[in-house]
Amino acid sequence: AKSAGRNTLRFFDPPMQLAMDYRSALEAELRQAFQHQQFHLYYQPQMDGARRMIGVEALLRWEHPERGMVSPDDFIPLAEESGLILPIGQWVMETACTQLKSWEKESRTQNLTIAVNVSARQFRQADFVARVKQTLETSRANPARLKLELTESLVLENIKDTIEKIRAIK
Repeated sequence: AKSAGRNTLRFFDPPMQLAMDYRSALEAELRQAFQHQQFHLYYQPQMDGARRMIGVEALLRWEHPERGMVSPDDFIPLAEESGLILPIGQWVMETACTQLKSWEKESRTQNLTIAVNVSARQFRQADFVARVKQTLETSRANPARLKLELTESLVLENIKDTIEKIRAIK
């Protein structure tokens, strides 16, 4: 109340405090999760009109040693707000590209694509295109097999920048 200025009232709300404590603990555990390799990618099949699998979507999952599987609805927004989405997003991109390269060796998986969701914060990095290019070069994955998925709101946010990055990546 003091920092908000004069003549201001603030009330303590126990449920709000519990929510803040949970959020704070989850953020600390999220930092450890990245360091202790508790993240995993699961691959959800993508089918064509003839019901043939043509690719997969990479889904990030957090397997907490005590909480079990933590819902992406709980940790993705927190990762966005805390900035942890940048190293996590890079890990997802690297892991997906490594998987693509591995699948090239198998006849039944060599033509599959992997779709990776890109966060707005990740996409807005000045060196995003260079990071994607470097990841593809390092993994030696076929760039045509990697799909980057962007939200509509991200695309509309700064249209000129978005178009430039998409053209560069293409």
